[in-house]
Amino acid sequence: MVHKKTITAASLVQDGHPMATQSVLSDFAWKRDSTGSETQTLYFHLENGCVGFVQIAWVFLTLKATIETNATFFVPGHPCVFETHNGHNLKVAKDSLDYECKGLQMSWNKDHSRLSVKYTAGRERKASGVSASFEFVRKSDGYKIGDGKNYIGEGTAAHYFYPAGEITAQGEINGAKFESKGSAMFIHAHSANIMPYNVGAEWNMIFFVGHPESMPKDKRSAESASAYHVLQYETPESYGSVNCSNAGLTQENKLKAVLWDTKVEHHEITKDENGSGYDIPKNIIFTSTGKTVDGKKVRVVFDARPTQRLHDIDVLHEMPFVVRRLVQALITKPFVFERYEETAKVRVEIEGEEPYVLEGVAFHELTLMK
Repeated sequence: MVHKKTITAASLVQDGHPMATQSVLSDFAWKRDSTGSETQTLYFHLENGCVGFVQIAWVFLTLKATIETNATFFVPGHPCVFETHNGHNLKVAKDSLDYECKGLQMSWNKDHSRLSVKYTAGRERKASGVSASFEFVRKSDGYKIGDGKNYIGEGTAAHYFYPAGEITAQGEINGAKFESKGSAMFIHAHSANIMPYNVGAEWNMIFFVGHPESMPKDKRSAESASAYHVLQYETPESYGSVNCSNAGLTQENKLKAVLWDTKVEHHEITKDENGSGYDIPKNIIFTSTGKTVDGKKVRVVFDARPTQRLHDIDVLHEMPFVVRRLVQALITKPFVFERYEETAKVRVEIEGEEPYVLEGVAFHELTLMK
């Protein structure tokens, strides 16, 4: 039964107005203004094969805010490393250019063209923990769908994107030092006046990086890469089970298209073998439609098979006790399933042009809160 409505940002865009607009610096400023959650996340694909993300998360559910650092690092051929730690106190500069908590610092320059990140949360807790530093150089304007906000009952959920940039990284994972470069994107997520578990019952997130099939392998580099990202969720049944989505296509680190309608199909559903109790798909088909930055209709299809398990995150297990008890009373068992696909192919169809296929690798994240 539907108790409250969901109104998407896309549905509020008036005829004749652009569905997507350029994000501004204030869209990426910390809010921390009400019951809800907020994250600042850097996702990356490096040329040495390492994929993952680093994130500062702020959550306010009861009488006290909780700050966490979350990070995933995966190098093919090695065990995936997932770390989540108490960030204790979040310090944010007045202009929101600099912010830090225990184990993770992020610092933008004035026009947000460059981001410096220092992650030490793992190493601070144990000698074998991860430490890494990143320099993200933004190569494209940011975007948002409409004003960026979906209205869910009395609350809002917003996402703002810097979809393309070059990244250099150095650090130590699994006891091995590394230095590499690659492609990255940055997302600011913010929900207000709504419990985080009421925003979405199911989330599908992907970050694909690759090159045209026709491009010789010796010509491929981080500078010539294309990327396709999706952040899609479906609101709980009590809020209408409404599909909310954001997606983008980049080419040579420039925004190529914004896609505001993504349909997600789950196929070959099987019982999770790792004890979560959920049925999860072996095949996921993403179909995104929108327009290129110069106004052409575009359709992107990703027939994905995220078969390589990276990590399964038992969300309740990772939460502080008080927050866990509150969430557990309302959700049976929230889980995040992180997967990797090393032979991914994405088909791109642009109005007036020959369709083409990108081949590359993809990071997948499926979140179920039912």
